[in-house]
Amino acid sequence: MAEQDKDLSSKLGIDISDNKINIDLNQTRNFLNTIKQTFDDTAQNIQKDISEGKVDMAKNVGIKVDKENINIDLGKTKSFVEDMGKKIESFLAEIDKAVDNIDKK
Repeated sequence: MAEQDKDLSSKLGIDISDNKINIDLNQTRNFLNTIKQTFDDTAQNIQKDISEGKVDMAKNVGIKVDKENINIDLGKTKSFVEDMGKKIESFLAEIDKAVDNIDKK
C-alpha cells in the first residue's frame, strides 16, 4: 500500500495487516466529523466574507444582487460551478482510490 493510502487509512481508523481489516469506528466517525466541521467552517467564512463585501460575487461568481435587480452572468457562474465540481470530484476520487486499495487487500 502506498504511503499516502496508509496515511488516509490511518486517519480513517482502518488498519490492514495479516490478511485482516480492523476498523476503529470511533476514529472513522471523528475523521468524518472533522471533515464536516471543516466544510461548515469554510461555508460560514465564505458567507461572512460575502456579507462584509470582502468577496465580489459579481466578479468571482457572476452574481450581483441589489435592491431592485438580480444580475447573473451565466458564463462566470458556469465557470465557478465547474471549478467547484472539479474540486469535489478530485476529493471524491481520492476517497474512491483509497477504498479501492482497501478492497484489493
